[in-house]
Amino acid sequence: MIYSKSTIKNIAESIGIPKLKDGITTAMAQDVEYRMHEIITEAMKFMRHSKRTKLTVADINSALRVRNIEPMYGFETGQPIKFHKAASALEDIYYVEDEEIDLDTLLEEPLPSVPLEVVYTAHWLAVEGVQPRIQQNPIQVDAEAEEKGPASKRFAKAHSKSQDGVETIPLVKHVLSKELQLYFECITESLQSTDPIVKSTALESISVDAGIHQLVTYFVQYIAVT
Repeated sequence: MIYSKSTIKNIAESIGIPKLKDGITTAMAQDVEYRMHEIITEAMKFMRHSKRTKLTVADINSALRVRNIEPMYGFETGQPIKFHKAASALEDIYYVEDEEIDLDTLLEEPLPSVPLEVVYTAHWLAVEGVQPRIQQNPIQVDAEAEEKGPASKRFAKAHSKSQDGVETIPLVKHVLSKELQLYFECITESLQSTDPIVKSTALESISVDAGIHQLVTYFVQYIAVT
């Protein structure tokens, strides 16, 4: 068995149940091992659906939530956990070393700045069908700015498509905000990167971000061109 009987006895003694019989510890160890196998199998499904080969704490927590079990707390970390070995007379014990914090040094540190209060502002998106030229609204870029901008050529290609010497221009001109233009530029550069982590992050951002519906036609054009 992976889960030994001595571990069951140690846990029972820690909660005030001494001298468990060997038959009870054997049955409990087998049941714990079966439950652990169930949780790990369920967590591996989340790992495979996420297109990963490394099992994470988030996968275990998702498997626990599926079975209506409270998830683990305090183990969400991007770094691997380092276990230290403590030798004893009966068996080897492994533990995670806690970081020691000097309270005197912590009290002498300056207090962080007070965060700003949450403020809500309102502005007009359009007044009688006319969009006011304010900072909150996207500003229509003229032809010179489109030619000078670094991302303008990509958007110009998306605006018009040439086939057999015939150039077709859409009837409706899309006005994209500066944030969407920067987002499109960052995503396309990330998709051209050789780093698989950068590519997967960009694809995940596209799949979960609900505010980029205006860029759908540009992404379709980008995929058709590349």
